[in-house]
Amino acid sequence: MELVEVLMNPVRQRIFQYLLVHETGTVKEIKKALPDIPGASLYRHVKILSDNGVLVVAGENRIRGTVESVYKLNRSALVLDDTDGSKIQMILMGISAAFARYFAQEQPDPHRDMLTVSGCTLTLTDQEFSDFLAEIGGVMTKYMQRTAEDGRKVRQVALISSPVQP
Repeated sequence: MELVEVLMNPVRQRIFQYLLVHETGTVKEIKKALPDIPGASLYRHVKILSDNGVLVVAGENRIRGTVESVYKLNRSALVLDDTDGSKIQMILMGISAAFARYFAQEQPDPHRDMLTVSGCTLTLTDQEFSDFLAEIGGVMTKYMQRTAEDGRKVRQVALISSPVQP
């Protein structure tokens, strides 16, 4: 399975985000943070991430004769080589498919669900743009740490940047 295909799954994205924020985690810890995902499904998705090199075992906890794996992201496996743009296009099609699924619901309500698309054009040096991305990343990380409880809804946010051709 291609890395992009592995990461396009919404459940696997949430596992990925958990480990991005917490650095390491067991399936039990991830389950606690993502209580809406059934345990069997969570184990299956962790296995897919592990089998495809996205997750590696960082350690093990011995609990009453069993071994619990502690996972972390394999950052070296996450480098996206995409000189022809096909992988980025696949990601964009996945985002488009998520919107299509949303609007195929019985009664979609973009206002109620706070569906939003926005964009702007920035004029920045490479360093300013890097600083901008780091700042946005910090804000996203702050909110990714929240768990699915207390009336919180799971929402997906994507940041896409592209060069503007004159």
